[in-house]
Amino acid sequence: EPADNETTSSSSGGARLATFGRRGAVPQLDARLVDKPGKYSGERGDWRLWKARALGWLTAVHPDFGRFLAEAESHQGDMNVPLSLREMSSFLHTELLAWLTGTQLALVLRSLPLSGGASNGFAAWRTLCEEEERMDPAAQVAVLQELLHPEFESAEGGWRQGWVEWEAKLARHAPLLGSLGDAVRIG
Repeated sequence: EPADNETTSSSSGGARLATFGRRGAVPQLDARLVDKPGKYSGERGDWRLWKARALGWLTAVHPDFGRFLAEAESHQGDMNVPLSLREMSSFLHTELLAWLTGTQLALVLRSLPLSGGASNGFAAWRTLCEEEERMDPAAQVAVLQELLHPEFESAEGGWRQGWVEWEAKLARHAPLLGSLGDAVRIG
């Protein structure tokens, strides 16, 4: 584990210096050395990769961002942000304004502000995720069909690779499937 301000090299797209410090007792990567996710194209096929990059960068900014964003995505009802997280929420909102265009930007702009007029970035993130991850009914049926009738042998890496990919799809589409017991998964 690197000590405070120890420098090490990283190999993402060439040699770079990555500086580690500490935020409290947690080692912290200098977020200036991690590429921002860039603008989201608005194409659903690009969503998962863009979201992963955004989460990675935001977690480099603050290690708790990943947890807070996961909580925001699954939160039902009004999104009340505690005073201690308002600055983080406003920061997230500002970054989303820079990263999004078109329909996605409109979604963020219509997210409800916090009391005092501060921007609610966590509510904006939840709205964006709900919109981008929603599936139309025909796509839902196609995914269910594929998951309930897997063809492990046809996977490029063989039966085991097909099974691993199927398990990943099950996890990704868990809300669509509800509770799919082992009898269905194995049988």
